Amino acid sequence: MEETCLLVILLLSGGLSTLPPHSREYHFVNQLKTWTEAQSYCREHFTDLVTIYNSDINQLLVSISPKTNIWVWIGLYDDRYSWKWSMEGKLFNVGSTHEFLIWANGQPDCVNANEYCVALHGQTQMDDRPCGASYPFLCYNAKNTSYILVKESRSWSAAQSYCRTYHTDLTSIRSKEEKSNITLTLNGSGVQYVWIGLYRDPWAFWSDNTTSTFTNW
Repeated sequence: MEETCLLVILLLSGGLSTLPPHSREYHFVNQLKTWTEAQSYCREHFTDLVTIYNSDINQLLVSISPKTNIWVWIGLYDDRYSWKWSMEGKLFNVGSTHEFLIWANGQPDCVNANEYCVALHGQTQMDDRPCGASYPFLCYNAKNTSYILVKESRSWSAAQSYCRTYHTDLTSIRSKEEKSNITLTLNGSGVQYVWIGLYRDPWAFWSDNTTSTFTNW
């Protein structure tokens, strides 16, 4: 949880996690801390960082927070390294070091909490991008172990559907050999970004493991 993509909105909170939201106590803590430090503080002195269940709780927190222009932590976070391959549907920790998987400088950055799909940039480096963006894409065909570059620009989901219909799936990169074959396929193609099969679920988590789906970006 050290890496956070979904950042700040309201305030720190405590209370009993077994109580319904309307009967909990909420406390503003006027101390500067990182998100992880704030979580530890709330768990030590109260229950946890605040979870926002609905617009009524959101408005209550606004009403008791200081009337100053400051950022304040809440319990929402997003693990930006929990990625999956489309072809296998398995979790893959891309945050660790892999010679064949290299993030572009400053990536993944999850701009505006809206980048959940991965494109290769410049043939060799990965970049998280909005899934609705249109790029060429790489399909993998398991029947003849080939990689097919489709230069027609589509969203990530549309590219996935195309690859599953006409080939096997969007391509995965699981070894240096696969990375080398993909680089050869893209060499001289002139494409800047190209979708691959890496993605992550666009859902954030609450510090207290609550399943609240309320957001107010």
